[in-house]
Amino acid sequence: MLPEIEHSWQVSIPEAKKIQEQLRNRIVIEPIKTVPKIIAAVDVSYTRWDKMGYAVLGVFEIIYDNINRPIALKEVLVETLTGTVNFPYVPGYLSFREIPMLIPLFERIDDRIDLIIVDGVGIAHPRRLGLASHLGLLYNMPSIGSAKSRLIGNYREPGSKKGDYSELFYKDELIGSVLRSKDNCKPLFISPGNKCSIADARTIIAGLCFKYRVCEPIRRVDAISKQLRKKTFKRS
Repeated sequence: MLPEIEHSWQVSIPEAKKIQEQLRNRIVIEPIKTVPKIIAAVDVSYTRWDKMGYAVLGVFEIIYDNINRPIALKEVLVETLTGTVNFPYVPGYLSFREIPMLIPLFERIDDRIDLIIVDGVGIAHPRRLGLASHLGLLYNMPSIGSAKSRLIGNYREPGSKKGDYSELFYKDELIGSVLRSKDNCKPLFISPGNKCSIADARTIIAGLCFKYRVCEPIRRVDAISKQLRKKTFKRS
């Protein structure tokens, strides 16, 4: 898969902000058109003492029951990449740090996927262009951000039971959901990235939280990226 939109990644913070402002109006928030079956999840982990990044892209098949509830996840393939990260860590600009490492992994995928899920935000972003939105726009497909912490917005604490949720607002605009994905655990902050509605994003992520707080596709690629980082560090 190749990006359908191209722009420079070697940019300053003001230039990155300008790119986000230019792209934000191209994001489409709408009900997802097909029930996702083949999905991609991505994660990049880092070390604190150098500029190395450890990127993982996992492709999974969602197994549904007879009433379209996800009941399992089957691994289709996993691609990894270790490389130097050139963009600094600055909140709100994660896509400029991570996508340059993810593009080569997407290039290895031949088959069309139905959905991209990221450990990060979609439109729950100051300029509505978080990592999920940026990736969804680049590849012209549905995408969802499932973040473990809030970047922006205000909300009421959801109920304590799995499946409880509240709405996430920013300047009176609805930008996502705050989802209790496991009983008595901290909530997740769910926002659509592209070609997906707020309700669909919440429903899909809730359905993929089988046993843990984090949804299963993200949990798996996160574990692989940490293993990759650990193995690389041991070899060095």
